[in-house]
Amino acid sequence: MTSAAPQTAMANSPHSEAEMRDPRLKALFAYWKAKAGGRRMPARKDLDPLEMKEWLGNLMLIEFPTGKFIEFRYRLEGTNIEAFYDARRTGRGVETMTAESERRSVLPQWESVFDQGRPAYYESDILSSEGKLARQSKLLLPLSEDGEHVNMILGAIYFRPQYEFEK
Repeated sequence: MTSAAPQTAMANSPHSEAEMRDPRLKALFAYWKAKAGGRRMPARKDLDPLEMKEWLGNLMLIEFPTGKFIEFRYRLEGTNIEAFYDARRTGRGVETMTAESERRSVLPQWESVFDQGRPAYYESDILSSEGKLARQSKLLLPLSEDGEHVNMILGAIYFRPQYEFEK
């Protein structure tokens, strides 16, 4: 039996690093770990958008300007995420999640990363506030300016439309 490489602890995530099936998310996770170096998590300033081109359309950056979780704002959202939601949510907050089902699904995922300062990986079905059903693979990565407190979450989401998993 071979020994597995040490895994980064995931924040209340139903999946471990080893269970991450999407190669694009695995690559982003490796990038994040490299940028963290020996720290728990990197800072936003450690990330270079030019190095992240392959993920840009599927990235979101959530910021917590007051330090309180529920007062988050979408600092940016990739074009593929905007296309899924048929909306531009950059600069907005929780008010964009008008469906209770979306808030119940998404907010606890983000909150565990915010509170624990550890990445999380999810594969789940989501019904958006706009009534779109999709299967998604999502990676949430904490960022910290002081090395201790999460002040941003870098997220990446890859969607599969409902018709692709009804078969």
